[in-house]
Amino acid sequence: MMSLITLDAAICGLICLRVIFYRRRGATHRPLASSIAYLVVIASGSVTLRALLGSPPAASLPDTALHMVLCLAVFATGGNVSAIFATPDADNRIYKIIRGIRHA
Repeated sequence: MMSLITLDAAICGLICLRVIFYRRRGATHRPLASSIAYLVVIASGSVTLRALLGSPPAASLPDTALHMVLCLAVFATGGNVSAIFATPDADNRIYKIIRGIRHA
């Protein structure tokens, strides 16, 4: 059976790779969204890299569950990190900040 640390590292590796291979396909470059994507790549990739190098961070069931939810969200949006925050709600402030929308 796969250990929790191995499962967590694999999930984080999937997150990292999906965000790395995101293709904009003509979408506007958003510096803040790119910075958030960069942080997601570094954070998730470091978990996998540390596990591969033999000093994995401690993994708990809640951490692994949270990483699984993030992985599902990243794959559902095709690797577009800013789309994770998109909702039909017109007053979603986090999405507006990431997209650089100044007026509501």
